[in-house]
Amino acid sequence: MADSTDHSIWLTALKQPNSGIVGMVNCLRQEPGGQRIRCIFNSDVESYELPKQDIELLQHKDLVMNVYHDGKWGSFRHVPFQKDQAQDETQFAFVNVLTRGDLSTLRWIASPLRHFQPTNPNVKLCKVYYASLNFRDIMLATGKLPPDAIPGDLALQQCMLGMEFSGRDPAGKRVMGLLPAKGLATSVDADQRFLWNVPDNWSLADAATVPVVYATAYYALLVRGRLRKGESVLIHSGSGGVGQAAIAISLSMGCQVFTTVGSAEKQEYLQSKFPQLSSRCFANSRNTSFEQHLLSVTGGRGVDLILNSLAEEKLQASLRCLARHGRFLEIGKYDLSNNTPLGMALFLKNVAFHGILLDALFEEGNREWEEVSDLLKSGIRDGVVKPLKSTIFTRDEVEPAFRFMAQGRHIGKVLIKVRDEEIGSVTDSDVLLPAIPRTSFPPTKSYIITGGLGGFGLELAQWLIERGVRNLILTSRSGIRNGYQAKQVQSWKDAGITIVVSTKDVGSIGGTRQLIDAASQLGPVGGIFNLAMVLKDAMIENLSTKLFQDVNKPKYDGTLNLDSVSREKCPELDHFVVFSSVSCGRGNAGQSNYGFANSTMERICEKRRQDNLPGLAVQWGAIGDVGVVLETMGNNDTVIGGTLPQRISSCLEVLDQFLNQPHPVMSSFVLAEKTISVKAKGAGQQDLVEAVAHILGVRDVSSLNPDTTLADLGLDSLMGVEVRQTLERDYDIVMAMREVRQLTINKLRELSSKSGGVEESKPSQKSSAQADLSFLDLNNLLVNPDATTITKLNDVQSNDRHLFLVHPIEGSIAAFQSLASKLNISCYGLQCTKAAPLDSIQNLAAYYVQCIKQVQAEGPYWIAGYSFGACVAFEMCSQMQAQRGVSQAPDSLFLFDGSHSYVAAYTQSYRAKLTPGSEAEAETEALCAFIQQFTGTEYNKLLETLLPQKDLEGRVKAAVDHITHSHKSINKEALHFAASSFYYKLKAADQYVPVNKYHGNITLLRAKTRNEYGEGLGADYRLSEVCDGKVSVHVIEGDHRTFLEGDGVDSITNIIHSSLAEPRTSVREG
Repeated sequence: MADSTDHSIWLTALKQPNSGIVGMVNCLRQEPGGQRIRCIFNSDVESYELPKQDIELLQHKDLVMNVYHDGKWGSFRHVPFQKDQAQDETQFAFVNVLTRGDLSTLRWIASPLRHFQPTNPNVKLCKVYYASLNFRDIMLATGKLPPDAIPGDLALQQCMLGMEFSGRDPAGKRVMGLLPAKGLATSVDADQRFLWNVPDNWSLADAATVPVVYATAYYALLVRGRLRKGESVLIHSGSGGVGQAAIAISLSMGCQVFTTVGSAEKQEYLQSKFPQLSSRCFANSRNTSFEQHLLSVTGGRGVDLILNSLAEEKLQASLRCLARHGRFLEIGKYDLSNNTPLGMALFLKNVAFHGILLDALFEEGNREWEEVSDLLKSGIRDGVVKPLKSTIFTRDEVEPAFRFMAQGRHIGKVLIKVRDEEIGSVTDSDVLLPAIPRTSFPPTKSYIITGGLGGFGLELAQWLIERGVRNLILTSRSGIRNGYQAKQVQSWKDAGITIVVSTKDVGSIGGTRQLIDAASQLGPVGGIFNLAMVLKDAMIENLSTKLFQDVNKPKYDGTLNLDSVSREKCPELDHFVVFSSVSCGRGNAGQSNYGFANSTMERICEKRRQDNLPGLAVQWGAIGDVGVVLETMGNNDTVIGGTLPQRISSCLEVLDQFLNQPHPVMSSFVLAEKTISVKAKGAGQQDLVEAVAHILGVRDVSSLNPDTTLADLGLDSLMGVEVRQTLERDYDIVMAMREVRQLTINKLRELSSKSGGVEESKPSQKSSAQADLSFLDLNNLLVNPDATTITKLNDVQSNDRHLFLVHPIEGSIAAFQSLASKLNISCYGLQCTKAAPLDSIQNLAAYYVQCIKQVQAEGPYWIAGYSFGACVAFEMCSQMQAQRGVSQAPDSLFLFDGSHSYVAAYTQSYRAKLTPGSEAEAETEALCAFIQQFTGTEYNKLLETLLPQKDLEGRVKAAVDHITHSHKSINKEALHFAASSFYYKLKAADQYVPVNKYHGNITLLRAKTRNEYGEGLGADYRLSEVCDGKVSVHVIEGDHRTFLEGDGVDSITNIIHSSLAEPRTSVREG
């Protein structure tokens, strides 16, 4: 090779099917002069010497790699692996979410129970007919609850979904039961201690609604809460499964029951099911109004027991409802996992706080389970335990079932039907369904890892054990040499795994036979993994025969011997895996002996596959975290041969995929070149428009108006989160939620096409149109602080009556311009200026009443308020009613998508995230909301900027600086006032509670597309609670921001004209 001539050097391997010439040539070509190397490899054993004319033709073509196989000439090429998640039909599968937080990745996955062997007489393999969803499943799947919030070692399991089912045991008997996890499955291995027989008069669908809810209720109320006859109980979310169970148990003990619900429909259902519950027993679970209601009906005493599932500020309000010597039973996990503070002063009332985790009953040594089980059995016998109402989805509708339950609109339980229940038969049926293959290993078989005490070997051993292996032999030339190896081996033995460390040498046929014989004594050999290796690198000129032999012995000789002996002694072998190297497939200077050894292993695996035997060779790049590369060459960022070390978790994930595909030689490595930030199509990225349509539940994208916003298409808060995650995960586009809601199909197509290019995507970069929109919105927000409070909005003249419109939270009346131009009545706008007192809604309303009386001295008045302004407008009319008396004609009150409690519903959802009493956090939260209306800055970045400031003034200044950095022409003084007044208005609305009922009529013009806060307030935004008159509700097309534009304005105009033309009388008598 050092010769200076240009003549090609031809290396040939004829009639040697296991030759490693291909890998050796790939490495030699990376050495000086290597470009002259050519290769001829004849892999056919039976073929004769190549004809002279073939040799001459090959030399004439002068191709680098020439391989003769099955009577044809060709070469080896790397082809991208198509990760299309091919599915296999199986009887054993479970449901899991592939990407936490993305419900669209819920899939059926092959279950290891296909290898189930009864080793514990208490554990039975039961067939699932119905699996029930619980909020734990929703919280885990959506990523709102971290896995480590679940007791025990469940966080170590890859799937934690599903904890109750109904079905049949191996004898065909109908059973229902509880599980720690993996209950959303076709079959489960259930401990008979957690099983109950299904009563004859129940269907299996009925039975699936019972275990979790009644076990939780009995455990909380009787075992932990020690509920006694005649006590008072508050049960939150009474229409849910646990709520209904707790109500039934409490009423059976003669207790006074109070409960909260989220809608009038749910209250009606509970009253029909439990006639003992009067209207005074109900309160709203969507906000904290239940606190005032409960203390009122109990004379300020509170209740003896509270079964709580509400979070954040609602939990704090619930604590204040606890009577002296009471017991608080927390069954929600959100605040527990977030370590939400309670305040020690609570316990001065001699109360007890219990964290109720049904999952903990599965832990060894917990003696409370027997009591719970007996209580449930007696409840069934006495008729207290009854099946709940349920909504049933098929096994092909798992994602819709999760989405349905996540909306919180269901009553009772949500079930997945896995198979149909037989009528008049005890013969259970098998089901076959497509599932993503997942490697698992029968625990009765034994497995061999040569080189098993190396870094990768120990990690592979742990992975095999996690996937079911119970008998394992690890080979090493020198045995256990350090403390880490000893600790790992001992920990596996302590867990009941049979581990044998062998020094048998697979480089000899005798040593290989002894090794496989030893493994066969533990069980039939199910898998052989050859990781053994010796590295002795050198350029070709410096390589000796011994260096070649030393490197080839564990790989070539070892694999050849393992192949030969396993064919003879391992008839039940499922896996034959060898670890090759990317240096063999792509070449690396100085490793021609190593490339040769790895290439021989690949040829052996190809031959095994031809013979219908298992065989897989994996060409690994550099391995990160553990192993030779990390010990000798640097860290996880070291570039080796153009590749970066591949992290061990990624290697094992890839190995799982490789074990479930048919090709004998695979390769996995991480290129060191900088990759584009937007993921290329075909690499797992879903088409953006289709992905968003799927989230919205739209099957045919072509049926949609491409210029309709996602908000108008029905995007709710949960859907919005998923769309944001899709944009960030697959396209590196960061958007504020408000920007997401304003996206259209055409805009999504534009984003998708831009992201498909080769240029690197810049996160959160807005188009000019978006920037202009934000600039326009920001200018509309600003009010001259020194301007007059009341301003004429149109040119209509009147000496009699005017319509006064109260500003939204921004303080500006720009939102009313289009409406005022269409109304044929005189309109004035009330805008928030420095003169307006913002310490309370009452004082602000009183000031605005003075302002309108300067324009119109006598009533009755026509008042309208939008969003925050609806709260102020309501208080204005209440105050004027008190001044004039109820006998006079009432005012005409129009509320635009708002009410007395609309803004408070928004603020209360954030308040519980904050440390009680922390004004700094409250100020920061409000200003973050203020900024995010108009910029796409991430919340965490704003938090880092605003929270460290000394006071509100500092935070406002920081907010102003942040906004003006993008909008340099904005008036800083006006922006400063807008930001500070935004906080004070939020605070005032949050604290507002109407003192008296309003006796006039109210017209509510509500946006058709409501946000989560509006949904929680009910159809009339709770106005009927504070109004004796008629509340007329009109639904207007659009969302909270857009319904005052376009067609929505015309509808509102017609309603106002029609309403003011009608004679208005009070319904108040006397």
